[in-house]
Amino acid sequence: MKTIYRISVSLLCMLAMTLGSCSDSAFDELNTNPAKSPDTDPNYQLSQCEAQVWGYWIWQETALKYAMPFCQYLMGDWGVTNYGGHYLKDDKYMGSIYEQMYPMTVKNLVDIIDHTRESDQRNLYYMARVFKVFVSGIITDLYGDVPYTEAGRGYINGIVQPKFDRQEDIYKDFMNELQVANDSLDENQPLKVTGDLIYNGNVGLWKKLANALHLRYAMRMVNVAPDLAKEEASKALHNSGGLIASDKEEALVRYVYDSFDWTNDEYRRNGLSQLMRGREDHPTMYICSTFFNYLGKTKDPRQFVYCRNYDQSSPNKPFGRADITDEMINTPKAKFQPVDPGYFHYEKWPSGYWSEQVKKYLMKECRPQINNIFLKLTSPGVIMTAAETKLLEAEAVARWGSEMSSETVEKLYAQGVKAAFHFLENYGADTFKDRDIDRYIRHNNVSTDLDDQLEKINTQLWILHFNNPWEGYANWRRSGYPVLKPSPDYGAKCIDSQTTPLRLCYPIFESSYNRVHYNEAIGRMGGTDDWNKPVWWDQ
Repeated sequence: MKTIYRISVSLLCMLAMTLGSCSDSAFDELNTNPAKSPDTDPNYQLSQCEAQVWGYWIWQETALKYAMPFCQYLMGDWGVTNYGGHYLKDDKYMGSIYEQMYPMTVKNLVDIIDHTRESDQRNLYYMARVFKVFVSGIITDLYGDVPYTEAGRGYINGIVQPKFDRQEDIYKDFMNELQVANDSLDENQPLKVTGDLIYNGNVGLWKKLANALHLRYAMRMVNVAPDLAKEEASKALHNSGGLIASDKEEALVRYVYDSFDWTNDEYRRNGLSQLMRGREDHPTMYICSTFFNYLGKTKDPRQFVYCRNYDQSSPNKPFGRADITDEMINTPKAKFQPVDPGYFHYEKWPSGYWSEQVKKYLMKECRPQINNIFLKLTSPGVIMTAAETKLLEAEAVARWGSEMSSETVEKLYAQGVKAAFHFLENYGADTFKDRDIDRYIRHNNVSTDLDDQLEKINTQLWILHFNNPWEGYANWRRSGYPVLKPSPDYGAKCIDSQTTPLRLCYPIFESSYNRVHYNEAIGRMGGTDDWNKPVWWDQ
């Protein structure tokens, strides 16, 4: 039985009234807020920060329009293909994470840390430090060198033009922060954390999350700093408290607010799900042929869990659409025709077929779409899963041997794949049968060859991260698996790049507002804000 930590709607209503979210983009206004109440309960601040990461729909524009098409999860929708499929730069969609995550989430986490540093809320203090690493990881992995040590400190220290830290230094600080948090979180502390939406204040589970994130970011460094990556991965794998190892320990934000609200301060539902449903409740999220075909080639039972085919003319969208998937599977003339990278759903027009189920001729319905289960506004927001930790542990053993773990690569890989299957049940997928998973693993198992192990482990991570696109994009760049051909290789006409971009550009306002530090960061990249320039760990 899964342990479910539900968001208290009343709690979030209270914090929404208590904490006004900032909307301007200039650091001097966003980071310095003299109207901020000194009496704000930091527990409420933590609740808001946790809910925002997946609940703030504006940030998910960056995920939907860039990260998901770059990873070739989705393609065909106008926004998805126009920006991420055609490699078109757009300051608004590229910069929303940078421009708004700092003044909203980073600023509040820095404030929590500052206010609890010398208080009796010691566990809250260390939980905020762990979550700040996670949030900062999203930002630096997208952009590279970014403000970190001075970020969010405008009101506290008067720093309104923060320096850009080198990503190498940021990552080294991640290692320290997560180790300190694991060593310092104390289940014997009398004061309970009441604002935690992820683990309901469970200190033991926060130690597991700290260790799991430690492993994630250690493995990110394997190519650029292999010795440091090995050292830190070993710490993470051997730290007290262990890692996330089961579905009951997964770090998820479980949303319960099943209602549309396009205001900028509503965080009680999954913002990515809301975007994929669309403003008119008319979803057009088509699966990319790369993802669809790989699942089909490997006879993956998850293929028609990630996607389904719907009669788009059916009423009561999106959940009233007629699901014609099973009919298509059983109709020889019905061909599934996912969208190729760089194409809109109406290009390369599908052939269509006559459906006995709905008694009409269907054409564009041959395009597999994202499964309705991912369109539910109560879909969980992913921080860290058991599947990811098992697969990363498998890679650590593959690279460095038994000193990392007493388990074999093959066993850890199987555990990770099985956990990835069952993870989909969080979204409402039918329970997978163990015999089906075991058959799939036998047919797609790792060999004793290191390259084969790395490819299969990281391809499984690519599949797993379908609904965690920040991590999907980061791990694909880090590992190089699967090998994804860029859109022009499919004949698509691309705009600002002919290869898949390796980072996102900084918001334009930084070049004028924070010019000195911005120019320093740009100088380290060779003088231009080049989105084909790899970030530090991707060298």
